[in-house]
Amino acid sequence: MSGHLAAVRRPVYVTGIGMTAFARTHEATSHELGTSAIRAALADAKIAWPEVELLIAGVVGGDLGAAPKIVQDLGFTGVPAHVVENASASGSAAFNGAYDAVAAGYVDCAVAVGCGSLASALGHAVASQARLDLAAVSGANLPPTAFAMLKRQRMHDHGEPDDAALAVVAKNLRNASRNPLAQRRTATSVARLKESPMFADPLRRAECCPIGDGGAAVVLSAQPPRHGGATIRVAAAISATDQWHPAAACAPDPGITRRVADAAYRTAGITADDLDLVEVHDAFSVEELQYLEDLGLCPTGQAGAQVLDGQFDIGGRVAVSPSGGLIGRGHPGGATGLAQIIELTTQLRGAAGERQHTQGRTALAHMIGAGGSCYIQILQCEEPL
Repeated sequence: MSGHLAAVRRPVYVTGIGMTAFARTHEATSHELGTSAIRAALADAKIAWPEVELLIAGVVGGDLGAAPKIVQDLGFTGVPAHVVENASASGSAAFNGAYDAVAAGYVDCAVAVGCGSLASALGHAVASQARLDLAAVSGANLPPTAFAMLKRQRMHDHGEPDDAALAVVAKNLRNASRNPLAQRRTATSVARLKESPMFADPLRRAECCPIGDGGAAVVLSAQPPRHGGATIRVAAAISATDQWHPAAACAPDPGITRRVADAAYRTAGITADDLDLVEVHDAFSVEELQYLEDLGLCPTGQAGAQVLDGQFDIGGRVAVSPSGGLIGRGHPGGATGLAQIIELTTQLRGAAGERQHTQGRTALAHMIGAGGSCYIQILQCEEPL
C-alpha cells in the first residue's frame, strides 16, 4: 500500500494553493487552465517558478504533452515534468507523487497540478448532447447502475430512507452555493430534489455529479510556508488498488476505502474521531453515505440518519464536502482531487469565509479512481488559526 512509510520520512507542507473556477466548459485549453492554477499557487506560496524542482500533472482527456506545455507557459527552467492518469483520482495521484518526492528528499519543492476534462475523456458527445446515450459512449458497465444498486441495497439492509441520499445532495449544493469557484451554485431543498427525474432507479439525475472543466494546483515543500499564519502539514498520503473479493468480476472492492483509511490513520497517528473536515468522492449521492461509514465517521447503517440530523453540515460534528463536493463543486477529473486539498487547506487556514467550519485542525481527502484505486490524504494544521 503506497505511502505506508510516510511516518519515517521528513515533514512535507502544503505551502501554496490555486485553482480556476469549475465550469461545464472553458474557452481556455486544458493546459492553460493548469498553468493559471499553478500561477495562483506560486503566488500564494510566495515563490517563483524557478524554485520548483518537480512538476507532476494529473491529466485526463488526452491532452498530449500537457506537462511540457505548462512548462513552456511558465518558463524553460529545465524542471522535470511528468504526467499521471488515474481517471477521477488523477489529481490525487499527482499529489501523492509530489508528496513522495519531497518526503523522500529527492526535491525540496514540487508542484502537483490537475487539468483535463472527463467530458473530453468520454468523448465530445457527452459534453454537448442534450440527451446522452452513455452506454454507447462508454461501451462499459455504467457507474450509475452500480450506485443505484448500492442505494437500493442500503435502503433494504438499513431501512435508509430515500431522503437520506437526497439530503447529501441538498447539503452539498448548499455548501457549493457559498463557493465562488463551484460549478453548481444554487441551493435546493430535498422536496425539490424529489422532482428530479430518475436516472437509474432509485438514483435521480440530481444525485449525479456534473462533469466539467477546470484546473487546480498545490505547492508542496520541505519547509513551512513563507507567508506565515497556519502551517499545514501532510500527515499521510496513502493509496491502494482493489483486492480480490467474491463479486470482483462485476463490482468494485467494497473494502478498499476502509483499508486505505486505516493505513492513513496509523500513518498520521490519529483516529477517525480526530477528523474535523472531510472531502469524499461523492460522484453519486449514495457514495458519500457509504464512505462516511467506511472512513469510520459513523457506524454501519447510520450515515443516512446522521446526515439527516445535520452532523455532517458545516458547523456540525464533522464538516463533510464543505466545498460542495463533486456534486456541487463539480468533477472535471484531472483537477478534482487537488480541489479537495485546496478546500481543506483553505478551511484549516480559517480562510473559507461564509462556508468556514469552526475549529478545524485535522482534515481528510478521499478519492476513488476508475478501475479500482483509492487515495486518501490527511492534512493537519500545526499552528492556531
